[in-house]
Amino acid sequence: MGYLKGVMHGAIIGGAVALLYAPKPGRQMREELSDRLDQVRGQMQPVIDQAQGVVDAARPQVERGISKAQQQAQRVTRRGDSSSTSGAYGGSAGVGTGSAPSPGV
Repeated sequence: MGYLKGVMHGAIIGGAVALLYAPKPGRQMREELSDRLDQVRGQMQPVIDQAQGVVDAARPQVERGISKAQQQAQRVTRRGDSSSTSGAYGGSAGVGTGSAPSPGV
């Protein structure tokens, strides 16, 4: 959407600068500038409407993806919280035995 706005603004500014450098009286220049701006708006409106339609159509999918990502992050966070209470290294292996592993291990 940002690209289309940039193209539209560039076209409008370019047209305005071109008209301002033309050797014509002020009133005539303003009328032509207004006419060209209306023409550019008319040409760009279908493109803007189409882009808005794509954004509106994609919005539910993006929102579902965000929701799934948030749920996954919460599950991972909960898992991390529960495993951190099991011991210093996240597990219970070797806790409380007070002996070293056998030489064959």
